[in-house]
Amino acid sequence: MKTLLKINISTTVIFLFICQLCCAQILNSGNNNKLRYTRALSVARSTFEVNGFPSSPDYSSLELRIGAGIVKPLGKYFDFKTGVYLGLKVKRQSYFFGPSKQFTKEPCVLPALDEAASSRNHFLVDIPFTLQFNPAKTKIGLRAGLNTRFWAPNNDNVDVLSARPEVGLLGGISHKLVKSINIGFDYYQGLTHIYGGNNSHSGEFHVRNQFIQLTFEHSF
Repeated sequence: MKTLLKINISTTVIFLFICQLCCAQILNSGNNNKLRYTRALSVARSTFEVNGFPSSPDYSSLELRIGAGIVKPLGKYFDFKTGVYLGLKVKRQSYFFGPSKQFTKEPCVLPALDEAASSRNHFLVDIPFTLQFNPAKTKIGLRAGLNTRFWAPNNDNVDVLSARPEVGLLGGISHKLVKSINIGFDYYQGLTHIYGGNNSHSGEFHVRNQFIQLTFEHSF
């Protein structure tokens, strides 16, 4: 896990360095740098990535987001994109069942994660920072960057998600359907450990958030 985290951090640093070099070059191109604004609606499949705990399920649930963003053109082929998006992580059905919830439908279910996924809905705020490359003569956009997340309520006694800000890698692709409407797919891999501990089978384990997302975006 430590090796994987180091690789993720190194990849992020390299990506940001490349972004800086690209921006330094394309800002000299003299193209239109006028800001654009967007509004977006997203639907995502959200899961917990559990490493070090054998056969744990992914605790998948539905996430919905709505928000607004800003697009800063950086020359002819690049855009810097950011925004604020309000989201809802919808509770799923518990893996536990029975009179006292003493049985599970999946092996090695972690009670704390099952509670976080199934006992309540969660509100969240996403603030992404991405660089998008728009190849010439296509309607495709390729983007990558970082996403920061903030969970509500701000009370760490509620469950493992509450009051736990996180950061992760975000990458995706978009396609322009018409002049001002884009459809996109994104993947988020959290870098922050939201939960962890030790177990008798394999020792230390860590949990991170991840999601795959479909987005409809309108530029204006």
